[in-house]
Order: sequence, then structure tokens, then C-alpha cells
Amino acid sequence: MGGTAVITQPKYVRRKNGSGGGMMAKLEGVKILDMVNGEITKVAYGGAAYERVEGGAKVGDMVLVKEAWGDQNVGEFFVVTYTRSGTFDQIVGMDGNTCEASSYKWRLKIFRKVDSATNPSIEDRVSALESDVAALKGEAEYKQIDADEAKVGDYVKFDDPPSYLTDKEYYEIKEFDDGDPVIIDDDSDEYDTYTDKFEVYRKVSAASVEAEPKPERLKVGDYAKVVNATDYHSFSDGDIVEIVADPFTGSINECARKITGGVTQYVPKRQLVRATDEEVAEAKRAAAEHKKWSEIGREVGEYKEGDIFRSPGGNLFEITRIDDRSAFPIIFTNLEGVDDGYKRDSAITLVTPVEARFDR
Repeated sequence: MGGTAVITQPKYVRRKNGSGGGMMAKLEGVKILDMVNGEITKVAYGGAAYERVEGGAKVGDMVLVKEAWGDQNVGEFFVVTYTRSGTFDQIVGMDGNTCEASSYKWRLKIFRKVDSATNPSIEDRVSALESDVAALKGEAEYKQIDADEAKVGDYVKFDDPPSYLTDKEYYEIKEFDDGDPVIIDDDSDEYDTYTDKFEVYRKVSAASVEAEPKPERLKVGDYAKVVNATDYHSFSDGDIVEIVADPFTGSINECARKITGGVTQYVPKRQLVRATDEEVAEAKRAAAEHKKWSEIGREVGEYKEGDIFRSPGGNLFEITRIDDRSAFPIIFTNLEGVDDGYKRDSAITLVTPVEARFDR
């Protein structure tokens, strides 16, 4: 595959020829593995499993069209070939049905490959072994980061690159051209990574890697706390989860169910540490509170006019109105017959929601 020379200011940049090669178009043979409330959450394609994720798309993700545009139709799957920042939302590129296509992220549902956790390749195992050896020697290591975090001095690694690049080699980012990393290729020429498939890495010292929380050996039924969360899943730092059984978990990921809300996601083991008894107890208390409010169709702390609540002093009052312009938006008439208010995070307790009052 030859490159096309492009002159931009005083530098020589080689770009991939977009007119060559076969057009992949929509993916055929995608199988649905799981759905929740009518929404597809997991699919299989080419012998690999892909899970629905939130956040930005990455090169190599699969996307499902939820709003048609151009020659791309609702329900079709495509592979992400590049991403870049847009004015209103992330721009996601792909090989479209008739030509290269791009769309704002909001038109798409994003799925990310998860099968590497169950069957790591020989290359992955060798890479892990090399990382361990580097740590023992005190040498620097390369830590994978999101493409959106890339900056000059970071590194890119290619999968099946053109002839003037070496597969799995780390190439330092020298600058950016229209958001794309520019590196020096094996011919000592500047090379623009436009539309290439690559991963981004940052060089870190072995000491800093050692300082990171170490993944613990967890089993089904254990409780863990999420740390150093990424957009690989929807959980946040501090979330308490329970490890649950799943056939797709392996040496890299755990299948975890969030105690509050019950959402289940794959989480890298390095992002889980064992939760303390106190943390688990607090999460279960919050889950019970969440369940109580959801059963009446409300979010936690969602008070309404006409609700009866108990004050911190034990008195019962009726909410006369809700005014979010006020610092004390939950308005009631106090024992002196004067309008008074509480903040939303005050220690008040809902006794009877307005919908359940028999006097109305």
C-alpha cells in the first residue's frame, strides 16, 4: 500500500491513500448476544464479543446507526476508522456504504471489543511478560491511554501497518496535524497517522507503575471498589460493585454489578480493589434508599408539593411548594405559621408522597 506525499507548510507528511483498498461498508453477520429493555447491550462479530459503552468512540470500535444520514441506515453496524473533536460533538469516521463516511457521535451507539479478556493472544502475553521484566529491571514502561489524551512525546503503536512502519513498534508523537499524530517512520520521513488504526501509549517509570493500586484476586460474590475508572465502562471512582459470574470474563476483566442501580459491566481488574465492610454497608444502604424512591417513580430526594415529611426534630410538615431559585427550595409552613425551607440534602424523611395521600 503506497503513501501519498502531502506538503503542509515546511514539512513532508505521508498520508494513506484513501482511494485504494476495498470498501468494507456495513458489517454483515453481527449477532445480538444480550438486550436490556429492548436496547442491544452486547453483540458478536468475527468471533469476538463487543459490549455497549458510553463516552467517546475509539478506532476499532463498532458503531450501530441509530439516526440515518447519507447512505447509512438505522440498524447498520460499521467499524470506526478514525475519530476527531467536532464543534458540537465527537466526529466518528468509518468506511460507509458508498464512500468514507463520518457522523457526530450522537447518531451512533458504540460497542467495544471485550473478547481479548477471555483469550489473550500470544502477542498480548509476550507484551505482559516484557512489561514484568522491565519492571524488575527498573526500566520505563508504556501505559496505554485514550487517543483523546495524546500529546507530543507520547507514543503510537500500529496493528498491521504499511511497509514503512514496524508492527507493534512504539513511535514517538512529534506533533499533530489537524488532530492526527505525526511520527517519524522507518524511512526517517514524517508520517501522518490519518485514518490509520493505532493505539496510544505514554512512557511511565517502573516506580510510578508500582505505586498504582494493584488488582486483587477477587471471586464471584466479592465486593470491590472502582479506582482509576476510564470510559471503558460507565462506573466512576468509588462505586461499589459485586463480582458476578459471566462466561466472557478472563485474565483482564471482571464482570461487575453496581450495588446502587444494579447496572452490570465489564471492568478491567486493575481498576478494582477489595471494598471494606463499611464501604459495602454504605453502598447497600444507598441501594435500599434508591430502591425505595424508584418504587414511587422518583429519583432519590425528589420531593414534590403536597408531600408529608418528617423534620430532623421529628415534626411532620407538608411541602407547600418547591422553589429551586431559593437556597432552601423545599418550602413548608413551620410551627409558628411562617414560611420556612430546607435544602435538598437536609436530613428530612419522606413520610407520605402526595400521590398516596387519602385526604386529596
